[in-house]
Amino acid sequence: MRKGDNEVITCALANTGFEGLGPDVLMPIDVAQRLGFNLSGGDAEVYAIRTASGIAPIYRFRESISVKVLVSDRDTPIVRLTPIVSESVDYVLLSDKALTELGIVIIDAGNGIWCFRDELGRAFRNSCMPG
Repeated sequence: MRKGDNEVITCALANTGFEGLGPDVLMPIDVAQRLGFNLSGGDAEVYAIRTASGIAPIYRFRESISVKVLVSDRDTPIVRLTPIVSESVDYVLLSDKALTELGIVIIDAGNGIWCFRDELGRAFRNSCMPG
């Protein structure tokens, strides 16, 4: 993920249950700060959402970021995703529409198997481990 000169390389969870307003990427505060986002700068719309542990604020930024899937065997396109920041998440999550933009297809969610749309039926990729 890149915002200006700031770059973060991380694993992200593919989550079709995360139905964003568009191609969104949800991230923890520490990742957002490494990218240069300021939660108190007025550059984000603040929403209250219901989570498993109660109501939590999220910050949806107006400025999109560049995101690219890094794999060893091919170059992938850079797409623009809308960053959302939450104090209640520990990992980066990709929305359903972000997965579509990135061309990611989940083959076996429980085992972390996926591929790119143009590889469907021909390739199987293993997930990286967040952390």
